[in-house]
Amino acid sequence: MTTVASTPAAAEGMRVMTERAADFEHPLAAQLTGIALDPAGRELADRFLDTYWSDDQRQRDILAAADDDREVIIGSGYHAAVYAATRVRAGHRRPLVLERDRRVGGTFAMTTRPVFYLNSRNRPGGPGLAGDLGANLNFLPGAPIQAANVSTAEYPTNTDMAFVIRLALAQYADVVPNAKVTAVGEYDGERMDLDIDGHRTLSPRRVIDARGLGDPDGENVANGTTIVTFGQFMQRMAGIWPLRDLRRVAVLGGGDSGKCAVESLLGIAPQPFMAAAALDRVDRIDWYAEQLPTSCGDWQRDIRGRYQAIGRHLRADRSGVQRLTVLPRRAQVVDLPGMALIDGRGYDLVVLCTGAKEPFIQGLGDISGCMLKIVSGAGIVAREYYDRPVFRVGPHAQLPFSPQEYDEGIAELPGNAVAMFRLGSKTAALAATLPSASRN
Repeated sequence: MTTVASTPAAAEGMRVMTERAADFEHPLAAQLTGIALDPAGRELADRFLDTYWSDDQRQRDILAAADDDREVIIGSGYHAAVYAATRVRAGHRRPLVLERDRRVGGTFAMTTRPVFYLNSRNRPGGPGLAGDLGANLNFLPGAPIQAANVSTAEYPTNTDMAFVIRLALAQYADVVPNAKVTAVGEYDGERMDLDIDGHRTLSPRRVIDARGLGDPDGENVANGTTIVTFGQFMQRMAGIWPLRDLRRVAVLGGGDSGKCAVESLLGIAPQPFMAAAALDRVDRIDWYAEQLPTSCGDWQRDIRGRYQAIGRHLRADRSGVQRLTVLPRRAQVVDLPGMALIDGRGYDLVVLCTGAKEPFIQGLGDISGCMLKIVSGAGIVAREYYDRPVFRVGPHAQLPFSPQEYDEGIAELPGNAVAMFRLGSKTAALAATLPSASRN
């Protein structure tokens, strides 16, 4: 905050918000909210965090000082932030967070500009389940500020949530980016070796595996130009003229990532940088998705409110032109020079939103090698490997729905299996109840 406060062009939001400090739980929340709401302050804070975390000497010092009593978190997304914040607030040491990518913050931080909206509405409140009165479904337990502090939009953007995550990690963890864990050794009853590409081997007593949804399932098919993964497409949308020269586009997959990709193509996602309908407009979008409604009426009846705007494009306009068509079948894409082919149709771009696969780390198998971790009063909160103290949390844990979640209808939407409102409190419960990793 010193950097922001000492930069007049970026400090206005923080200064103004201190006048309402009494409306916040503590002065820090007021200052951070002011930074978040001031574009100049927020941009400076984000750049400062990137520079701070990427400093080579700082990274070497942190890794050199990492003793075996230090908990290590693999991944730097939402659940890494939840665990770190809850753990420190419960009186334990700051964990060490290892992020394999250059930028800290997980999926929400894949871009520096907003490119997609979150699923749950932006509102104040504490943790809770869908349908709970006054619940904030984007709540990050223990964070200094919440997504509701960052904007008044109906739905927060990915960068809103990323900023909240990054602030929490800055306060409650020591973070090392560009640190890819390649292997986890056998547990000898005291510790286990953690091999990190390009860095020294660590020997922690406990590891929290918070790798999120995983890697794109179609990355072996994508060529980065005419065939792209969801992440690559979002990177494109964050750049200059993202829809230039795109007339016919196909999207494969009907999950949330597929819906966000279609929103971007239709112009109902966050406004891209340097893009205008007069310059660039996609004429036709073919959406290959097996279980989605194909008509406007069916869409408005069956799909939740967050994505209702898409349904309006499933009918012809006054000129008789329908830009969006849902094709309820699977598709195979063929890579041709300068274009992609599906069922004989040529496309300028194909976006693969076909799910995720688990990244490989030697020594860590799939969930078949884990037992369910149960916390009294919270139910199943994580998975723990049978042969070593490694805990899978968040979407990576693939936790089953509870009887209560079936009774309350949460299990009716498959996407809720990985929802923050469902899993965030579980990760927090694990962090609050695990004993110290120290041998003492």
